[in-house]
Amino acid sequence: MERSERKTKNTLNALMVIGGILLVGLVLAVVYFYLIKEKGEEGEELRDITCGCYMIDPAITSECGDPKRAFLFNLNTVSSDEVCNANCDINDVADNLLNSTTPRESYKSCTLRNIPDTRCENMILRDQNDKIITGRVQPEDIITAEATFDKSTYKDYSFSINNITEPPDRIDGNKIIKEISNFEGLTSIEILATAQTEQGEPIVTIVCRRVVELESSISSAVTGMTALTEQQADGKTKISKILISVGALESENIKITFSFSSGYPTLTAEDGIIYEAARGGISMSKLDLYDEAYFSQNSFNILNNHVGELEITAEVFVNNQSIGTANTKVTFRDISSELEEPEEPKEPPAIVEKPPVVKDEPPTSSEVASSNFTVSKASSQSCLERVSPNNSTTFTITVTNNRTEVASDTTPDEIQFIKDKLPIGFVYTPESTLINGTASPDSGLVTVTSIGNTQEIMWKPSSSWIVEQGKTFTISFDSTVTSNSVTGQHNNEVIVNPKEVPLHPNSLRSQTQIIVAQDCENITDEERKDVPATGIFDSFTSRILLGVILLIIGWTIYVRPEGNTLSKYIINTKTYSTFEMIKYKITNPKRYFEEKIIRKKPKES
Repeated sequence: MERSERKTKNTLNALMVIGGILLVGLVLAVVYFYLIKEKGEEGEELRDITCGCYMIDPAITSECGDPKRAFLFNLNTVSSDEVCNANCDINDVADNLLNSTTPRESYKSCTLRNIPDTRCENMILRDQNDKIITGRVQPEDIITAEATFDKSTYKDYSFSINNITEPPDRIDGNKIIKEISNFEGLTSIEILATAQTEQGEPIVTIVCRRVVELESSISSAVTGMTALTEQQADGKTKISKILISVGALESENIKITFSFSSGYPTLTAEDGIIYEAARGGISMSKLDLYDEAYFSQNSFNILNNHVGELEITAEVFVNNQSIGTANTKVTFRDISSELEEPEEPKEPPAIVEKPPVVKDEPPTSSEVASSNFTVSKASSQSCLERVSPNNSTTFTITVTNNRTEVASDTTPDEIQFIKDKLPIGFVYTPESTLINGTASPDSGLVTVTSIGNTQEIMWKPSSSWIVEQGKTFTISFDSTVTSNSVTGQHNNEVIVNPKEVPLHPNSLRSQTQIIVAQDCENITDEERKDVPATGIFDSFTSRILLGVILLIIGWTIYVRPEGNTLSKYIINTKTYSTFEMIKYKITNPKRYFEEKIIRKKPKES
């Protein structure tokens, strides 16, 4: 009876120990995943901070969040527990001082809670008419940038214009002035005023950083052209489709002229043109190309009897204004005239030797349609911080078509979609995608999927991108690092999915490395270490599953017969026995000596 009671007590003790361990584990999990806050979030001493407001022109951007699009800043110093009361009022600026036609009531004021560096206090951009630039200029305009610092004792005052450092034209005390012009080939200009302290510390602040767009009646240029061909039943070659890459267009009033290298008349297509904004291009199908109803005169039927190579040049017009040209070469064949008479069979030799056994060889690239793409990834910044202005970068994906043989007429080199998995804590900047250097809207093209604290971006057009032999295809986009990011060196991976079977699958993956640090000017060895791409508990679902598993284990041990069996097994282990004796030795010395004597008796008998 006594032995049975002791076993029961031991079982209860085991259950209590296991239950206590599970309870502590659950509590720690809750504390770890839900209650831990960022360092400095609580218990922070009150201090003075500099906050600010800035004005944006809705013709440039309609949402707050990107201070580089501002045209006017006001700063104010408040206590860290106070609301920022910096005031930005468009009524303080006369209409005739702005180079924008936006109605006064449409301008928007935005607030910045904390600006860490305000040693560059203000920067104003004006045009040649001394009007304040709100974010957009004409290509022939002249920009005068005037930046004001809090001191005149800094050294190496300079302007960074599209990442190229240039000295100021004039230094007037704590002000520096620079005249900027000649914007040929540019779609935007980023201007940053900076200097260095006496200790060599760079002064970089969002207050003195601006992005200005170049205004044009045509917002896109032609970047490439592809002509697909097919062989007809009569053996002749015809063009099945023409695709022209143009990016985003502000109008669908499109016209295309086609000229040819062999003296054929120029064709003007006025209809049958399909514009695909998500894919960034326009196209014409075979039915439309060979239909005179879609041309001002003639059609591609003028090429019906052409044999040999032909260069085709397309010039695209939007609202009757040319936006550029592109060309491609097409080889026209007439298979019926290429057929040779079959040779007469030769007399068989007197002795016929058995041919050697030849192992099957893999089909050549001409027998099986295969792509030969390679991809590379680059970042405009090698190190980022978690706070503005050093918390954003531009990633560029470059896909190269390395095919050396001529592609099949019916299987051009196509890319179906591209995926990019951002590191932990990085987020995609909406509407920041550029395809071949041209802005492309997210709608119908970009899908962003969040997995815990990571994001996966997929670019998938309605019809595949076609990359000609030897040409490249680029996608660039902006990304910002948030407070959820982990300090260290991150890998950012990209995957390309072609339509055809890849010749070298490994070349369809690439990655670039980027460091997240507290201070990019002083990166520590710890911050250079690699961090995992994701964590098992980044997902809320994973946390719930862990809790459910722990609860099931606890319920099984407490209720089910299997739990009693497991408890008996644990009680009879040497580890548990040792643990129990240590516990008695500390909490109940009398019981410790009794158990020690009892456990020695069997050995003595």
